Amino acid sequence: MTKPLLLLLMISCTLCGCLGGAVRLTPGQQKLAVLQQRAQLQVDRGRQDEAARLLQEALRLAASLDDQQGQTSVLLQQARLARQTGNLEAADRAIAKALPLATGSRFHADVAQERALLELARNDSTAATQWAEVARREERGELIATRLNLLARLALLQGNLDRAAQLAEEALQKTTDDSLAAERANALRLLGMIRGQQGHYDQAEQKLRLALALDKQLELPVRIAADLEALAELAGLRGDSTAQQEYQQRATTVKEAINDLKQPAQRSEEP
Repeated sequence: MTKPLLLLLMISCTLCGCLGGAVRLTPGQQKLAVLQQRAQLQVDRGRQDEAARLLQEALRLAASLDDQQGQTSVLLQQARLARQTGNLEAADRAIAKALPLATGSRFHADVAQERALLELARNDSTAATQWAEVARREERGELIATRLNLLARLALLQGNLDRAAQLAEEALQKTTDDSLAAERANALRLLGMIRGQQGHYDQAEQKLRLALALDKQLELPVRIAADLEALAELAGLRGDSTAQQEYQQRATTVKEAINDLKQPAQRSEEP
């Protein structure tokens, strides 16, 4: 499941009570869900300013209804959007507002994970690991593999290859369900990168090719580019400059195409 789809599912579950049976939405809750979904679609189209406007409207609506779960969900979207666009101060403010609302709820793990990603964006892997551990501890649903993959990624960045491999293998074991195929690809990519750094090149290539095949099947361009870049790095470790250049060129082509897909929507709004 892709992150945008997962986010939309989270929004729907928040308002519909997926964990405790479906309930009838009030008009206000329906409007909140629509605003959040519209905001995510604007993010996917590269229209960050419009997404931010919709999320601010959604936050005001949730606050007017005293909907703490709704506020938490919107604040998480705001934090993610701000982090992804490099506005780390705004992301920090959103997380600071979300944390007291989420503590003790099923959103606690999501907020802790977003805080970990924010600390990672600040290049503070120690703080990121602390918050990632909170996310794993507080996880109550099917996202345990997501929490483990982040911890594996952090351990890899810190050079703790054995720990990273252990966490990624554990994440892989938690992704046997087809609905978790995207997270399985993440675990495979991490394992490929780890095995490459350990000098197990054949194992590394096998894992990375499996990750690439999954991400292609799921049609996830950003992750396809990441897989190709990881294969390029592995080829470099092997001393195969021809393969390295080929994989890197393919990754560059994918990333350029991603940007081109966003540009038409942006150009259509220009005067």
